[in-house]
Amino acid sequence: RQGGERKRRAEGCWRAMALRINVFIIVLTITQILIIVAYSQLTFHDGYGEQQKLDEARQKLKDREDALREPTPAPLESEYGQPDLPFMFDMNMYTYLGMCLTMTYLRKYAYTSLGMSFLMGCLAQEWCCLLLQWIPLGYCSFLKSNFEKVGCPYGSNPDLTQFENFQRARACTCDGLEDKIALNIADFIQGQFGVVAVLVSYGALLGKVNPLQMLIIVICNVAAYCGNKFLSIDYRGGVDNTGSLYTMHIFGAAFGLGCSVVVSGKRPSENPDNAARYQSNNYAILGSLFMFVCYPSFNSYWAPASLRVYVATNTFAALMCGGMFAFIWSNLIYPEGPTVMHLQDGVLAAGVAASTPACMFIPPIFMMLVGAGGTLISALSFRYLQPLIDDQDTQGITSLHLLPGLWGALVMEAVTILGIDTQTVTLNNRDMLGEIMPHFGEAWSSAATQALILAFALFVGAIAGALTGLLANLTGKVALAGSYSDHVFWIVPDDFTHIGEEGADTKVM
Repeated sequence: RQGGERKRRAEGCWRAMALRINVFIIVLTITQILIIVAYSQLTFHDGYGEQQKLDEARQKLKDREDALREPTPAPLESEYGQPDLPFMFDMNMYTYLGMCLTMTYLRKYAYTSLGMSFLMGCLAQEWCCLLLQWIPLGYCSFLKSNFEKVGCPYGSNPDLTQFENFQRARACTCDGLEDKIALNIADFIQGQFGVVAVLVSYGALLGKVNPLQMLIIVICNVAAYCGNKFLSIDYRGGVDNTGSLYTMHIFGAAFGLGCSVVVSGKRPSENPDNAARYQSNNYAILGSLFMFVCYPSFNSYWAPASLRVYVATNTFAALMCGGMFAFIWSNLIYPEGPTVMHLQDGVLAAGVAASTPACMFIPPIFMMLVGAGGTLISALSFRYLQPLIDDQDTQGITSLHLLPGLWGALVMEAVTILGIDTQTVTLNNRDMLGEIMPHFGEAWSSAATQALILAFALFVGAIAGALTGLLANLTGKVALAGSYSDHVFWIVPDDFTHIGEEGADTKVM
């Protein structure tokens, strides 16, 4: 009798699972069709790229100057957008090889970690690339009407502040909502920063969400990321010249934690499958190595073209020092010996902390200290804070992204106060600060703006994540017996085992 009851219960769970999987596939199909229609109606292919990456205003000016020159021979094939191609390869390695592989450390969750990371990464990139272009078009229409009476010659107006001149120059050259979105390879590369923000958030949700929930979370996460980036960078003129510290690492961690607090069931960390094993850790280490190798390109892409080498050099200095101190701190903080996760996350934390400060003309020796500080904060957090929040943070994004990111934001505050607002310290290449600091020259504006966009990242990320979690909960939850295990969503090999004979045949979505 008990065997028959168990069989009927299992059949009922299978039917429920099939229904929910069908719902997921239907929603995924509709979403993809809508994105295809949006691209067909709102975008067009914008040529073959440019030889040099310029901001929009200077690119428009360059185009006008080129139009007045004598005709020249056709450019060589190597000039067709080639400078962006190496960045595309590095970004793909960082995102789809590096970050996806770091998710595979859970011993029985590699299929879902890789599969969901890849699938949702593709969805996030499509959606993010569209929003990152469409939102500025709407803002450009506002700027055009706002500066209509001021005039549009390219140059500074002494009656306007530095940031107003920056906005005015943009209004003179940008496209409005009446224009279609011009897409090129640079737009898809920039969209990958939104993918990384999604994967950062997913680190807190590993093992606790089903595919339909993850689809909802990705759509909301990308929308919140693009909205926060617009508020922080375009609207307020904040500095995030690597496109990552405030708008990606800190925001992504805040979103993931806010969402995880809502969607996590009771004591998911008690599941014995919420653990690593030797082989799964090896794949995670490989992912960390991919991220380590690609970090200089990742941090330098969104920097001004004239500063890319400077940012890459500073990032490399921070990573090298972080790699050394990851071993030092881990052995000091863990007398019994460190684990591999502490080392790999400590190294990456140096790159997180160095992201935007690398663009601020800080000498390499100080960037090495920034990397060492990020590694120390990560190691201390894993030792003392992470055990308290295991239920809400599966992968440890608090220790890898949030706290090292806050350390980097603190460094940015110190640089803007001492080197820009009060000029207590003389920064290298000070004459170039106007190119990267929209509020340069306005008393205390730079430090205040950086503090404000930090608050934006934390507040928008946490609130949007919590609201998204409430929405995702409407589609159900993964039960404890099915969390952190691939058997719930995939056909697994015969040698796959999972916890508890009582819940072994129950696949709960």
